Amino acid sequence: MIPEIQNQRQLLDFYRLQTPITHPGRVASLYGDLPKDLAALCRVVQNAIIHMWWIREDTYGITLDQLREAGRDVIGEIGLSSIERRLQHFTNLLKAPLTVEREPCQRTIGNCRDYSLLLTSILRSRGTPARARTGTARYFFPDGSRFEDHWICEFWNEASSRWQQVDPQIDDVMQAALGTRIDFCDLPTDQFLTGWQCHQAVIEGDIAPERIGFGGDMIGRSYTRYKLFGDLAYVTGDEILPWAGWGIGSLAESPKPGDEKLEIRIIGLLKSIDQPAALQEARELMATHERLKRPEGYDPGPFQEAWLE
Repeated sequence: MIPEIQNQRQLLDFYRLQTPITHPGRVASLYGDLPKDLAALCRVVQNAIIHMWWIREDTYGITLDQLREAGRDVIGEIGLSSIERRLQHFTNLLKAPLTVEREPCQRTIGNCRDYSLLLTSILRSRGTPARARTGTARYFFPDGSRFEDHWICEFWNEASSRWQQVDPQIDDVMQAALGTRIDFCDLPTDQFLTGWQCHQAVIEGDIAPERIGFGGDMIGRSYTRYKLFGDLAYVTGDEILPWAGWGIGSLAESPKPGDEKLEIRIIGLLKSIDQPAALQEARELMATHERLKRPEGYDPGPFQEAWLE
């Protein structure tokens, strides 16, 4: 039985709770002396992780081959699903606090999900409601030619009574490469599309299918359906790996009768997810619907080497 969320206080309390994925566990002491300033916290996150697709000679001065030659298990690190496991590996690389500046080669190898979840975990440890969201970002292609697969963090800004969107991944190196000056600690509302916004935009023809996704078969409605599923999973407390997906969230499955109606229902719930009744219904739907609930024994498998190319 899923405990009911009946009011706004309970809704915010839900997002204050660590999940098995965001809980720092045995390495919670690493959060002891972190800065309170949001921009400084983002720098802490950036000091802990280096993005797998940005590891290049022209960005951070290192390559994946160099890391492999140094004995790093690149695929294994990318697959570190929980914050506890990632932080344990972080301390194995260098036994020092999160605030001690590290060389890029001393950071854990991850992706945008991991930056967002680490900031989410830190904020929750302070009692701040926070959650990771999956969707696409405009700012990786400022010319509007493509919407890039991405994860960000949202936290409840008590002072302004709103969910504030933060991208803790974008450090000085990335910002210079992107040539943009937007505030990544308070993203403008049009810069990140959550999973439901992506799917609705494709359905309604606001985004051409070929402009959203990874290319090949991973574009358009099949891709945004997968992002819709992922967004529902994250806001209901199941922070799955980026390559995980089942039922309507599986890129390997063809749509089934009833899926289109279910997609529209999910869009409606996610539009209203900050209303207690909508969050409660979304949680129940994710846990019970045949096309949404996690299959028994489900395993997404490891990250694939070919995906790095």
